[in-house]
Amino acid sequence: MKILVTGATGFIGASLVRALLQRDGNEVYITARKTSDFWRIKDCLLDSRNTYYCNLENRNETFNLIRNIQPDIIYHTAAYGGLPNQTETDRIISANLNATINLLDAARSCGVQQFINTGSSSEYGIKDQPMKESDLCEPVNIYGITKLAATNYCRMMGQIHHYNVCTLRLFSPYGDLEDSKRLYPCIIHALKNNERAKLSKPNSVRDFIEINKVIEVYEKIIHVNYEPGDIINIGSGRQQTIAQFYTMLAHKLKKNIEPIWGEAPPRSNEPRHWEADISKLNLLMRLNEGVSNE
Repeated sequence: MKILVTGATGFIGASLVRALLQRDGNEVYITARKTSDFWRIKDCLLDSRNTYYCNLENRNETFNLIRNIQPDIIYHTAAYGGLPNQTETDRIISANLNATINLLDAARSCGVQQFINTGSSSEYGIKDQPMKESDLCEPVNIYGITKLAATNYCRMMGQIHHYNVCTLRLFSPYGDLEDSKRLYPCIIHALKNNERAKLSKPNSVRDFIEINKVIEVYEKIIHVNYEPGDIINIGSGRQQTIAQFYTMLAHKLKKNIEPIWGEAPPRSNEPRHWEADISKLNLLMRLNEGVSNE
């Protein structure tokens, strides 16, 4: 199976690429920018001929890319604006919305079988109960707005054209390939060095999910009979406070070290509730298992 992964040098994309390369029969292609840092996948057995330097925000480049590769599946994980230092509004709009439109249009035009888009729980905004795919989305920043717009475009095109596209709306994946400034790597680095991690607020909440469980969904979703344009939450289905998350990681490493609270800046618009309703995900995975066992 010929697979294209965009954003392959990022946390989600690189984790997916590494998993896909371990499966027999997969021919994996990736997109990158000339400025991309390949540290996450530099040890992977990727042929240089399978790496395409393409600006997905350029429509002609994107259509030429898909015509050249002719992939069966596209996993679109490329995004911009999710990190604190990614603040340029024009670039956030272009990278998250324009690039998705170009890529999906090219996929349909060139006969790509499935298009798996990557969404974000930031699309929901602030809620006081578990977030369900049918909820009204009220994002509170430009990143969430552009990710929601891209999701809505995928949904519209899937429904109008009965095209196999869905959006996996990710909550808070964590794992070893994250940027070193993110929460999980900061905690792990401190614990392994017997240092006190410098954290923000102990009562801040997230729906944390291990990256390997996220990647498992990415791999399975192409075999699932989802609705064209569907949106599917990917989370653990339960929120944790930062304090609980820290305690869990410390316990795994058998460390008894207290963090320093209030040393890291808190997130703006900090929610009191951040939890995925994963009823749809569980149903789709059960149906998939039923088909696989027949």
